[in-house]
Amino acid sequence: MLSQRGLGQVAAHRNWFQSSLLLLLGAYFIIRELTDGVLLSNSSTPAVSRTSSHVGGLCDDLLDGFDRRFDEMRAARQNETATINLDHIGQGSWFDIFEPEAACFTDERFGSKTRTGRYGAVGDGPKFLCGVDHLANKAARLAEKGADERCLVYSIGSNNDVSFERAVHDFMPGCEVHTFDPTLRKAFVGDEYATFHDWGLGKDGESAAHRGKSWTAKGLETIMQELGHTNRTIDILKVDCEGCEYETLPPVFDAMVAGNVQIGQLQVEMHIGGRGVRDIHDFFAAADRATLRIFHKERNHWGCAGYNTHGGNV
Repeated sequence: MLSQRGLGQVAAHRNWFQSSLLLLLGAYFIIRELTDGVLLSNSSTPAVSRTSSHVGGLCDDLLDGFDRRFDEMRAARQNETATINLDHIGQGSWFDIFEPEAACFTDERFGSKTRTGRYGAVGDGPKFLCGVDHLANKAARLAEKGADERCLVYSIGSNNDVSFERAVHDFMPGCEVHTFDPTLRKAFVGDEYATFHDWGLGKDGESAAHRGKSWTAKGLETIMQELGHTNRTIDILKVDCEGCEYETLPPVFDAMVAGNVQIGQLQVEMHIGGRGVRDIHDFFAAADRATLRIFHKERNHWGCAGYNTHGGNV
């Protein structure tokens, strides 16, 4: 999804990215900066200067036009949702109204399991990312400056599948990557690519359990504080935690509304097990309040023998 000013804030630069959605589906939301067609960093000095005020004005007009269209698409979906009797929607259609409402010009499926190359990400596991080269360039620029901060990636949920972390390592070198999973039964296998924490994202202090493992959850703000990341932007927040998204992400959205957390893009796999249509709509309402915009969506038909309803594939 994109931020409220999906292509930015009316200021020196355009803030542009907020990420996506997976259901046994995939949803993606985005925010990052776009100026004159070039993705830029969030620094106060653009990496690429405008060549003239005329070109800058044309760029502003173009971005404003996209912004208005993205807002109109989200508003249309919200208005349509308000007229729907949720109790009359069949399970196979619960996610149908949540379609991409913003465009990322550089999105790609990312995270190959076989390491056959950047564009070999097929099958279950990879996620759609926006602006891979932008983030790689950001990491390189910060490294050249000797900056303490780097591009920052949080991966929530692992099950010891580190293909995503490995792809970040290979194609966005210099990014700082942290993986979180309190349910692993074996040692984490991705130490070469990420720093591992056996923490569970959630509401601070709440008890949680999954697959016979139990833990005390930590809120995102607490995690960032403990890792020394307060006031930093999480450039990529990838969440695949087998249903925990409904409890763990709305507080993150609230923190974004309050201005306490900044997230570049969010990739989340959403699950139906044990949930109802109102849980899904409440989730997206919370994302709307955080001014996120959906930029990509895919059904995950690999897990659980595909998503089935009434004996048929949807």
